[in-house]
Amino acid sequence: MRDRPLAPSARRDLAALSELLDRAAVAPAARARLTSADPAVAGLARAIDRHLDADLERDLARRRADERFREQLAALSHDIRTPLAGAQGYLQLARRTTDPGRVARYLDGVEERLAAMRALTDDLFAYARAADPSWRPELKPCDLALVVADALAARYEAFGERGWEPDVRLDRTSPALAAPDALARVIDNLLENALAHGSGAPLVHVAGTALTVRNPVAPADAARLDPARLTERFYQGDASRASGGTGLGLAVARALAEAMGGSLLVGVSDGDAPLFSARLELRPAGAPAPAPASLGEAPAAAYST
Repeated sequence: MRDRPLAPSARRDLAALSELLDRAAVAPAARARLTSADPAVAGLARAIDRHLDADLERDLARRRADERFREQLAALSHDIRTPLAGAQGYLQLARRTTDPGRVARYLDGVEERLAAMRALTDDLFAYARAADPSWRPELKPCDLALVVADALAARYEAFGERGWEPDVRLDRTSPALAAPDALARVIDNLLENALAHGSGAPLVHVAGTALTVRNPVAPADAARLDPARLTERFYQGDASRASGGTGLGLAVARALAEAMGGSLLVGVSDGDAPLFSARLELRPAGAPAPAPASLGEAPAAAYST
């Protein structure tokens, strides 16, 4: 039985679809929106439209990602130039004076700004390493409560200067599977975030193989935050970049947590007394290794407290 020959209108429709696909191979093309009298050709047109829609959406997503990356690079260059310019200015002042006291003050200013540069480069290195899919941290059983206690003790003076006394709660715990250095860095970053951006003493709760850090934040600060972007690299929630920091602390913490097979969920609650919350969950020692997964730029899911 011979196939029914295509009607001239169907051949014209197929030619139009072919031309559309040729254009789409070079640049994103609009939908065909072709209505054909031939059911088979009409079905093909609808399928092509679905593929073109998906291609357009991917192109828009790439454009948004490229634009955000350019913004991040511009912000990073600002963060690098600022302490470098300050250090250079203090060095010039030190060269122009013979007063030993002033020289010492200027050199202190140089050291302070170089320390800021060191913190920035350390964060960049930590993020690049943790976000590298080929990096496999050496995991071993860790006492989460002990690591948290050490991190709190190291910041005893900083909390005291603010008049804050953290509310520390330790429930039944079990050994967590983690890389000791990476785990310490995650906890350090969460506590430093509470110190830098909190408006009151934090709650620090350890239970099982999970850590929750919750602290109040000023309503004005909370209003500037986008919960979906809190673990995004370089995100500071402040277009002026005047709040200090690198915008990498939570991004590094999330990347390290995921590299260890765990997770970090963050969020900001609404209301007159908003709270920032971060929950680190690690795998218990002896748990099977998870399947390797690449780290993307999509932020961790946020939750409200």
